[in-house]
Amino acid sequence: MSSRPSRFTAVVGDATRAVEVVALGEGRYQVSVDGTVSTVDGRRTGAAGFSLLIDHALTDVSVVMRGDTYLVDVGGRVHRVQLLDARRARTAAAPGAGEREVRAAMPGKIVAVLVEAGATVTRGQGLLVIEAMKMENEVTAPRDGTVQEIRVQSGQTVEAGELLAVIE
Repeated sequence: MSSRPSRFTAVVGDATRAVEVVALGEGRYQVSVDGTVSTVDGRRTGAAGFSLLIDHALTDVSVVMRGDTYLVDVGGRVHRVQLLDARRARTAAAPGAGEREVRAAMPGKIVAVLVEAGATVTRGQGLLVIEAMKMENEVTAPRDGTVQEIRVQSGQTVEAGELLAVIE
């Protein structure tokens, strides 16, 4: 049983790629990058480590989320990847102040809520943890401020672009 496709723009260095991900179930995904389709079967091997079977080729990777950037280590080479959801419209509180809305970069399941409404946070502080494609990703505050609302709870499934929290 497959899900609705999630579409992103991935920025890696100076390159921009169109990415589409369809969950096939049981850790399997259909991933299209600039129209090239691959089947990916993923398994967690550690806190940030994953073993990926991509079109019958085995690859070990490590993925760490830092702010809005994923650091992806493949064979000792680290790639900085930013995922931009075309449907996500983030609202800036003021020029240079950072976003007010915190939205899901990809579909997944909330595994932890780290702050409550009313909490004072600093840019980069963890707000939530989302499990997506068998990876746990910490969602961090895009700016200093006060958490006005948390729109999700632990165990909840979210779609890409869904509003998770608001920071004032």
